[in-house]
Amino acid sequence: LSQQAQSTQGAIDLALPSGLLWCEHNVGASRPEEVGLYFSWGNVTGHAEGSGYNFDQTTYDATDGAALTGDISVGDQYDMAHHNMGGQWRLPRASEFTELLSACITEYINQDGVWGTRFTSRYNGNSIFFPAAGYYWYDSLGGDDERGYYLTSGISDSPIYSKAMRFDYQFVLPEVSQNRICGTPVRAVM
Repeated sequence: LSQQAQSTQGAIDLALPSGLLWCEHNVGASRPEEVGLYFSWGNVTGHAEGSGYNFDQTTYDATDGAALTGDISVGDQYDMAHHNMGGQWRLPRASEFTELLSACITEYINQDGVWGTRFTSRYNGNSIFFPAAGYYWYDSLGGDDERGYYLTSGISDSPIYSKAMRFDYQFVLPEVSQNRICGTPVRAVM
């Protein structure tokens, strides 16, 4: 594959007004139903489920992410999606999750044995699936198969919180506050 083909592999065109493309799978995964890796905000090293990593305050405070005070902009060295996937891939902004939600029909479904939310474009019918992967708090995984949390590039008004998209079987919230120490999946955009 050429460099351009490699960097766009897995990109799904939902015909969004912005022209943004979403990756078909999470960072660290190879298909839509896989969880991939869990990241604390601003740290480019991801951790697999059951890896023994502890997403606690002491561990987080010793990472580069703890010292960050603003949005992780496109191409930033702390952008977990760009660091792990390369090319033009990057973390989405909260406003891009808002665009995704407004441009798509959402359904909480079981896809190949995995619960999650499918976003189907109102414009072209293409879709992407986000597994309900839950999140890590300290060394415990909570909410898996019930809800999903996906990190954005932004932090909230309080510096201990990042912005994330959250969903469960009832609703999708494109912008919520989440403690930055939590281990959360990442979905890349370009």
